[in-house]
Amino acid sequence: MNRKKRDKNLIFKVNEDEWNIIQKRLEKCNVSNMSDLFRQMMLYGIYLEYDHEELKKIRQAVMRVANNVNQIAHRVNATSRIYKQELYELQEGVTEIWQQLQSIQSELQKLNPSSIS
Repeated sequence: MNRKKRDKNLIFKVNEDEWNIIQKRLEKCNVSNMSDLFRQMMLYGIYLEYDHEELKKIRQAVMRVANNVNQIAHRVNATSRIYKQELYELQEGVTEIWQQLQSIQSELQKLNPSSIS
């Protein structure tokens, strides 16, 4: 990976209350150090804390749909038949994923309504 050298320092002071808030945020965030947290917040405006479980559910739902599509494709190739129940289950899976993605988009819009289309 081609990384540019970071040779510029930013120094600023905070009071005790601000320091405590920063420390709590650092504990919650998935960053390796305070510099990473500040860099992301300054470059991108915010640091998003997100629910890993919600993303895990979406990933599992996508995997189920992909598996169903694969099974249906194999059966159609082998027998030239498709079952209504399989299509129904596939549609349910797609609907579940769609609802979860809409929920995430709604939460993101609360953070910055103008940035999400």
